[in-house]
Amino acid sequence: MDRQPNRPVHVMFDGRIEEIATVERALHFLRRWPEDRRGHVYLCTWNACNAVSIGHVSEIDAMRTFIGFAEVTGIYVRAEDVPVVVSKPRAPLFKAGRR
Repeated sequence: MDRQPNRPVHVMFDGRIEEIATVERALHFLRRWPEDRRGHVYLCTWNACNAVSIGHVSEIDAMRTFIGFAEVTGIYVRAEDVPVVVSKPRAPLFKAGRR
């Protein structure tokens, strides 16, 4: 099972896969969530993530809540379904000159 809060959470939003690895990133993501889709699950997740800053909720528990939010809303992407990006080696920006 890959739904571990100590690993980044991947979500599909606006046609892109995003990696959420911290509570701060989760809050940033939640701020962008459409207002017309902000129900009880959103509110619980928002509250849990905000409660981390005052020590009422652990980061692990907040990320577990975010994982639940991602699953319930249908945006959760399993780790094995995240495409691996392989980049080609780039040419140097500047050519080596004479000294």
